[in-house]
Amino acid sequence: MSAAAAEVETVGASMTDTVATRLAAICDMIQAHRASGTPISARRAAAISAMIDDVAATAAEGKPRAFRRKRRMASARGYKQEGRRLGQQGGRGAVIVRASHRATGRAVAVKSLHRRSGGSYVGDVLREACFAAAGGGHPALVTFRTVARKPGTTDYSIVMDYVGPSLRAVMGDRGGRPFPEAEVRRIMRQLLAGAEAMHGRGIVHRDIRPDNILVSDGGAVKICNYGAAKSIAEKDPPCYDPAGTCAYVAPEVLVKSADHGALVDAWSLGCVMAELLTGKPPFAGEDEAHQLFKIFDVLGVPCRRAWQALKPQVHDDKVQLWRARQQRRVGRRNRLRELVPEETLPGEGFQVLKGLLTCDPEKRLTAATALQCPWFTEGVDDAPVSGRMVTVSKIGAMASKSLSLAMSSVGCALGLLRPKALRV
Repeated sequence: MSAAAAEVETVGASMTDTVATRLAAICDMIQAHRASGTPISARRAAAISAMIDDVAATAAEGKPRAFRRKRRMASARGYKQEGRRLGQQGGRGAVIVRASHRATGRAVAVKSLHRRSGGSYVGDVLREACFAAAGGGHPALVTFRTVARKPGTTDYSIVMDYVGPSLRAVMGDRGGRPFPEAEVRRIMRQLLAGAEAMHGRGIVHRDIRPDNILVSDGGAVKICNYGAAKSIAEKDPPCYDPAGTCAYVAPEVLVKSADHGALVDAWSLGCVMAELLTGKPPFAGEDEAHQLFKIFDVLGVPCRRAWQALKPQVHDDKVQLWRARQQRRVGRRNRLRELVPEETLPGEGFQVLKGLLTCDPEKRLTAATALQCPWFTEGVDDAPVSGRMVTVSKIGAMASKSLSLAMSSVGCALGLLRPKALRV
């Protein structure tokens, strides 16, 4: 490696360390407010928002800002809502709308969180905004714009670039038909690159699934929704914090390991890859225990060393007996090749899939390592996702229907809830 290349690599590593450090510091600050029971005032929220803008600038520009301008938090009135409000799901009271920036006309997605009791989730909004900002405009991560506040209220919103429908919606457009190998490779190359960028900046997403992946008109895919994300460098003591959607959750989370990190995202990406190839999730349990059985039924029951590598926090006799019973019933035979046959995915691609879907986290491929596999490094192009292009080609004849589909899909992808959206 030349001296110049070494210097560039050092500067890049320093930048990612800076982003990860600042991200963790902001998360710790928000957590301190929660622990003390002290609400975050509007002035404090504005100060944290300015820090988040610095994180975004540092990540995007590749170097820390020499100075920080003193700026006011963006006003929600600067954005004009377009069309109807989107979606409702779960209990966090999150809602998203498509909007445009009044000054520039830029299409954006505006996400807000509200309590049913009327109070606000200011800390949650700021925390999620910080993770989105740390993405730094990577092409496979949704671009963060700012935090906005409705004047005179505690309603805060995260403003991001509008992208398009979710990968789940695109899969639905195809009628559940599997994607060809070439398209899966293009999609996975982008997603793994986005995950590598997140992990390098201290972010573990913890809820990667087709609903949280957006597809642009040009066919690019972008990871979104950091509501379940955590910082690798946070000071809080490890504790089991359940997150994610069961069908895409790694075994170490299912056994309640508190010490799970970036490799849980690698597992989720493996599940997404298998679903793209087969048209359905590879493991679909009814609850955590059933999900483990589904995984073991395909991949085999881990040996004692691999089981301990999961760092399970379920040590009672019933669980140990359950594992022993499954080992006798299922054995250690790996049947993944039966789910994804050679004609669907040849050897080099299967090497990636099997490396991501490995129960033992110590042997699982990281996003960075997966990208070095021959499947990605030899003869890969960046053509768009054809399934999405088929949808886009219909827009001329089905403009209003396509717009409605796109808006509904974004709501699904970002996990939206109560339709108490940004009022403009």
